[in-house]
Amino acid sequence: MTLILKVLTSGSIRRPVSGLHSGRVLRIPGSNSLSKMPFIDLQTNLPSSSFSEDFVKKLSSTIAAALGKPVDRMNVVVKPGLPMLIAGSCSPCVMLSVAAIAVTDTADKNKEHSAKIFEFLTRELGLTEDRIVLQFHALEPHQVGKKGTVMSFL
Repeated sequence: MTLILKVLTSGSIRRPVSGLHSGRVLRIPGSNSLSKMPFIDLQTNLPSSSFSEDFVKKLSSTIAAALGKPVDRMNVVVKPGLPMLIAGSCSPCVMLSVAAIAVTDTADKNKEHSAKIFEFLTRELGLTEDRIVLQFHALEPHQVGKKGTVMSFL
């Protein structure tokens, strides 16, 4: 069984408010520790020999830059050698999934992300744009678990 993780981001963090003993928290706009945990899932029928550690690191840094996130918080899964079909053809192809809180929630944002990711994948893998499909998923903090809870409570 394979666990597929997706991109997680948000625009603020929650911190305890001094003097409050009820456990309430204050949202601090502009803080974005929740937004620093992107998850990327790349599935492909290309062989594993096409995906060196260097490629995975370049993919991570490219998508981190596209999303405006630090590289050291990226989480990337590459699944090579899968039986796949895109547009009626089993020719070499890639499906890449990006799920996020706040950074994949509009067409304008996803258009910008898409252009940067397509440029990288076509250059690095030698695929044409018609052999690559991207999926963007907008997540809410309650849909992502971490540290025995969900991001809504962190």
